[in-house]
Formats: sequence, structure tokens, C-alpha cells
Amino acid sequence: MHSQMTVERLIFFLTLCLLIDSSVAAQQSPKATEVTSKDSSGQTESEGSAKPERRIIRIVGDTKLDVRQWALIGKPDAKYVFVEMFDYTCPHCRDLHHEIDAVLKKYGDNLAVITLPVPLNATCNGHVGTTEAQHRDACAVANYAIAVWRLEPKKFHEYHNWLFQPTHARTAAAARKQAMDIVGEEPLKEMLDTRLPQKFITSHVNLYSKAGGGSLPKILFPNITLVGNVGADTLTDAIERQLGNP
Repeated sequence: MHSQMTVERLIFFLTLCLLIDSSVAAQQSPKATEVTSKDSSGQTESEGSAKPERRIIRIVGDTKLDVRQWALIGKPDAKYVFVEMFDYTCPHCRDLHHEIDAVLKKYGDNLAVITLPVPLNATCNGHVGTTEAQHRDACAVANYAIAVWRLEPKKFHEYHNWLFQPTHARTAAAARKQAMDIVGEEPLKEMLDTRLPQKFITSHVNLYSKAGGGSLPKILFPNITLVGNVGADTLTDAIERQLGNP
């Protein structure tokens, strides 16, 4: 068997493959080898098993993403897919969440959203100069969200909604407890120990940089980026113009 150091190096190498060349950013995301993990459709990833068919979408010019390899709300084979960048501790992101939820209900299984948490915290986001108090727990909460997705993708939407439910952001302690209730204390600890969630967040931050950085939230389509809290009508119009009429 490979040593732990070899495993960590392999995970880091696979992560770099995602970030170096935006034209091949559809490559498979880093995979935890020390814990059981699943793709966005809930299929368990195991050595020798058939990999699900790729579903590639384009954002930010020539950047391409494989829908099945990122945290997803909705079905991987949904007719329409866009990308959301946000921070769980961001008030404007919280407002947009409710608008997106309304649009998801409108389109049903025809729409899916790739959700990329981008913490506005300098600890895990080098594009942030000074961390505001409201974003103190942003890195930790994002880590828990990615861990829940990797371990129980079918329960990710539930956890994602829970994080955005109250008027004010959930604390890191509350987010961890809820994550443990969903995936179990030991699996959560093992996933966090691999640092795979942090590597995904690093990937998100790099994509955020390619998208111009700056304010959150962002909604990314093939040819346009919507910034800030846009209404459901504006979002619906963008879906129909960018992704085709339903």
C-alpha cells in the first residue's frame, strides 16, 4: 500500500491538474483515498468501478467543469446547469440563495446548480486582504459543507439549505454539529483529516480569481457573470438566454 505521504502527494497532484489549465479544467476532481466518498450523483467511488459519464459545461471564457465532480444541487443530467460562487457567511449570498431556491422550484429536475463556496476569509482565500468579523467562520463552514457533499451528496442540498436558513450565518460550531448529525462524527473527522475539502476550496478560490475576484455572490454562465443579489426574474432570463429556452 502507498504511504500516507504518497497519498497526500497524489491528492495534491490531482488538485493541481484542475487548476493549471482552464481548458482542461473538466478533469476529475481530487479524490479522497482514505475514506469512502461519492460523486455528485451519489455513486460511490471505488478502485476499478466504472466512472460515470462526464457532463462538461463551460464558464468564464474557456474554463470547463465536469458537473459530476463538484458540489451539485440537482441532477447531474439536468438540462440546464449554472455555477454559483458564494460565502455561507455573506448576507448578500444568503439573499441570493432564496432567489435561486425559487428558480430551482420553477425548473424542477431541469435545472442544477454547481455550488462553489468561496470563503471571504484570508485564512483560506489569498485574494482577501482583511477578514471582516462576520466572515470569521467562513473557512470552517465551507470545509464542513464540502465534507458533507463528499460523504453524502444526496444530503448536501439539505445541509446547504440549513446553513442559509437563519437570518444570520451559522457558527462553525453549529455547522460542525449539524454535519456530524448527517454524516457521522468519525467519517467527518476522517474526511477533514485528508484536507480534501480544503483542496476543493483552493480550487474554488482559483476559479473565483479567473472570474475576476471581487464581490460575491457570482452566478457564472458561458458568456456572462451576474454579480450580487439578482432577482429570480433576472436569473430566469439569464438561464433562458444563456442555456436555451425551456
